[in-house]
Amino acid sequence: MSEGIQLSEELISQVIDVIAEYDANAKEDRIVVMQYMAAINGFLSADYPGPDAERDELLEHLSEFSRYVCNERIQGQQSTTPEQTSQPDLPKGQSISTDDPAVGIWKPE
Repeated sequence: MSEGIQLSEELISQVIDVIAEYDANAKEDRIVVMQYMAAINGFLSADYPGPDAERDELLEHLSEFSRYVCNERIQGQQSTTPEQTSQPDLPKGQSISTDDPAVGIWKPE
């Protein structure tokens, strides 16, 4: 099992670049990127080996996790000074494992 996930500007830029190689609209429209990411999530979730109810619960947890990371980033951006907002950094942190393999807890650094 993974020690946790770590987001970085480099990782996100590379993912966007890969999607933009497939669909040029992704370079100009981040909503297109988010749609691809959501579609990939759904595509991969279809192969979940457990019962449908567990897969649905996993999708709910992933949605909540996405919302949490989004809110953390928003809070981080709001607490920066005007000089810092010109080059915002992604919040650093990691996902801590729990007893449920479908659930992680995001811990900002």
